[in-house]
Amino acid sequence: MFTVCILEPCCVMTEPGYDPGPRPVWHRSPGGWPPSCGHPRSEQRKATITTYKDKSPAEAWYMGRARGWYSTDGWMFEGEMPPEGEQFRIMRTVGSLNTHFEHAGPVEIPFPTIAMAREYAEDWHEYPDGIRRKEILFNIVGDQDTIVRWSSYTVPVGTELEAGAYA
Repeated sequence: MFTVCILEPCCVMTEPGYDPGPRPVWHRSPGGWPPSCGHPRSEQRKATITTYKDKSPAEAWYMGRARGWYSTDGWMFEGEMPPEGEQFRIMRTVGSLNTHFEHAGPVEIPFPTIAMAREYAEDWHEYPDGIRRKEILFNIVGDQDTIVRWSSYTVPVGTELEAGAYA
């Protein structure tokens, strides 16, 4: 059994590589275009999980959607995805040395194991702000709660975190 998770766009306006056409002169700054699709940022990408009996179709789907030019995020796992309530998510710590650090909300992608979530967080990723980075300060929490299962900076296991709270 092979499981593939892909973070799919919500509509054509959030599809990677979407080009809205000519830009008005007042929207020529990089952050000013393309226009929003109207969906809240938290709903602009949805995790879709599919299972395959054979590796080749799973790999083809994963490589076609999660890797390469204009790709979306995702992962491929040899095994079956555990049921909801037994999955994990990454909860990043955001901020800077000039401000303060706080907990971000958990990412949309669920993971079958803590080790896989760690590996994903510690790999290079491109985020919606266009910056590629590895996560250094992050926690692994449950998919139905924000209770710490593993922490990269020694938050005790079992601690319940809140998005926006000081890290």
